[in-house]
Amino acid sequence: MRNRLVIVLAVAVGLLSSVSLFAHHGGQSILSGKTLTLKGTVKAWLWSNPHCLLTFDVKGEDGKVVQWVAETQAPSSIYPSGYRKDSFKPGDAVTITLETVKSGAPNGRIAQATLADGTKLGNVPGEVGRGRGEAEY
Repeated sequence: MRNRLVIVLAVAVGLLSSVSLFAHHGGQSILSGKTLTLKGTVKAWLWSNPHCLLTFDVKGEDGKVVQWVAETQAPSSIYPSGYRKDSFKPGDAVTITLETVKSGAPNGRIAQATLADGTKLGNVPGEVGRGRGEAEY
C-alpha cells in the first residue's frame, strides 16, 4: 500500500512539473498580435535548436540605438522559407518584420526578413499570428 502511494505521488509531481514545459510554446500570453518592421544592423545570428535568435541594433529617431532580439523556429522548420546558418552576418543591414511582445520590450517573433541585397526570407509557417501568415517557398 505504501509503495502505491509513493508511486502515485511521484507521478502526480511529474505531471504537475511538466505543465510548465507545455506552456513554453504558448505565444498568445506574450505576443501582442501587432507587427512592426524595423531596419537595423545584425549583431548576431544563433542557428540552433529549439529556436533561432537574431540580435540586431536599430537606431531610433532620437539617435539612440536599441538592441532587438527576434526569435524564430528551429532550423529544420525555417529552412524551407530560405533561412540558412549564414543568412545573417554581424554588420549586415537587415529589415525585419516581427510580432512584438505585449510588454513593449525590444523582443519579438520574426515574420519576414529582407537582406541588404533585397532577398526576402519568407514568412515562416506558424509564425506571426500563429498560422495566419502565408508561407513563401
